[in-house]
Amino acid sequence: MVRRDAEPLIWENCSKILERYVKDSYNQGPLPQPPLESPDFPSSPPKNLDVLLSKTSGLFSMDKAGFKAKLSEIIDSMEPNYVKRHVDPESEREKWAIKNLEIISKRIIILQIRDWLATALDDTAPDTDRWYFAIATMIGMCFEGSELCREYCFTFIVSIAMAQSPFYRSKAISSGPHHMDWDSSVAEVLQENIPHQSGLMAANLILDYISSSPKSSHSLLPYWIESLTSYRILTPHLNLFSRIKLNLKNSEKSESEALINATVNLIPDYHEQSKKILISAVQMNNIEIRKTLSTSLSKLYSYDSKLTLYLLDILLFDSDENISTLATSTLGLIIRVDTNEFLQRAPKVIDNGNQKAIQVLIHSSIREYLNFDIMDKSNLISKLWILSNVTNRSKIVSFIMEIHSANPSSFLRIAKTIFEEDQKSFLEFYNWIGRRDSKVQESLNQIK
Repeated sequence: MVRRDAEPLIWENCSKILERYVKDSYNQGPLPQPPLESPDFPSSPPKNLDVLLSKTSGLFSMDKAGFKAKLSEIIDSMEPNYVKRHVDPESEREKWAIKNLEIISKRIIILQIRDWLATALDDTAPDTDRWYFAIATMIGMCFEGSELCREYCFTFIVSIAMAQSPFYRSKAISSGPHHMDWDSSVAEVLQENIPHQSGLMAANLILDYISSSPKSSHSLLPYWIESLTSYRILTPHLNLFSRIKLNLKNSEKSESEALINATVNLIPDYHEQSKKILISAVQMNNIEIRKTLSTSLSKLYSYDSKLTLYLLDILLFDSDENISTLATSTLGLIIRVDTNEFLQRAPKVIDNGNQKAIQVLIHSSIREYLNFDIMDKSNLISKLWILSNVTNRSKIVSFIMEIHSANPSSFLRIAKTIFEEDQKSFLEFYNWIGRRDSKVQESLNQIK
C-alpha cells in the first residue's frame, strides 16, 4: 500500500480533478436524464452547478474507505516490477506514486464513475442522484480526450445505452449437449438484451457532447465509433453513419483508420450507407483516409467484390505511391478468386512504373499467376522484366529459372518476347541468366 505521504496528495488531486470535470460538463449543457427511476423517488436534476459540485464532492469525500480500496486496486494493477524488487519497496513505491500522481488520480476517478453508475443503473433500486454525479464526471473526463478515458470509459457508453450496470455480463453462450452437465429435460430460456430507450437517448446526448468538443471529437469519438460497430444491437440507434461522415472530413491518421474500419465493419448489415461513405472517402484529398482504404480492400472484398474493384481501380493509380503500393497487395487475393479481374489490372500496375508496387505484385501474385499460366500468355513476366529495376529483377529471374526447370519451351517463349520488345533488356536478361546457369544461357543463343 502507498504510504500516507503520497495518499493525501492523490486524494487532493482527485478532488480537484473531480471538480474540474463536473464544471466542464455542466457548462456544456443539460445533463442526460437517468434511464432508470423509482416511481417512489423520481429523479431531481441538480438546480445549479454549486449544488451539483457540493453533492458530488461531498459524496466523494465521505467515502474515504472506498478511495483507499480504489487506490490499492490501481497500485496493484499499475505498479511496475522494479518497485516490487527494490531493496526498499515502500520508499520506491512512494516515489513512483508521486511521479504518476495524475494517472493514478484519473484511474481512481474512473473507478468512482463505475461505482456510481452501477448504483444508478441498479434495476431494483436505481439511485438517480448518483446518476448525475457519474454522468457529470464522465462527460467532463471525455472533454479532456485522454487515452485513459478512451480505454476505460467506453464500456460506460454501452452500459448506459443498455441501462445495465457496468458489472453486468450477459449470458452469450447457451448450454447444450457439448456441456457435460447439460440436462435435456430442462428448457433453457435465454434473455435477449434489448437497448433501453431512455438509455439510448442518454448515450446519444453524451456522444453529441463529445463530438462538439474539438479535443474529444478527434482523440475519443472515432475510436469509440469503431468499437460500437461490434455491438450490432446498438448500431441503428446511435447515429453512427452521420457521426462517421461528420468526423471523416477532418480526421487525421489514426482517426481516419478507425472511421474507415468502422464503415467496413458496418457494410454487411448496412450496405448502402456504408457504400456511399466509402465511395465518398476514396475521392477525398486526405491521404490517410485513402491509405486506410487501401489496407481495408482485402477485408471489404469478402463483403462486396464489385465495390472493392471500383475502389481498387482508383487507388491502384493514386498520386501517392505508398497508397498505390498498398492497394496492389489486394491483387494477391484477387488472383486466387478471379484470375480475369487480376489480368485486367496487373499489366496496368506494371505499366504505371511504381517500383514499390511492382515489388509487391511480384511477391504477392506472380507465383499464383504462374500456377495458373506457366506459358505466360498474358506476357506479364516479360513485361515485368523490361519495366523492373535491378532489385525486382533479382526476384523475377528466380521465377524465370523455375519456369525453365518446369517448362523450357515457356522459358524460350518469354525470352523471345523480351527480345522482340526491347533488345537492350534482352541483353541484360542474357547476362543475368548466365550468372545463374551458363547452360541455360547457351539455349538463348538461338534467339540472338
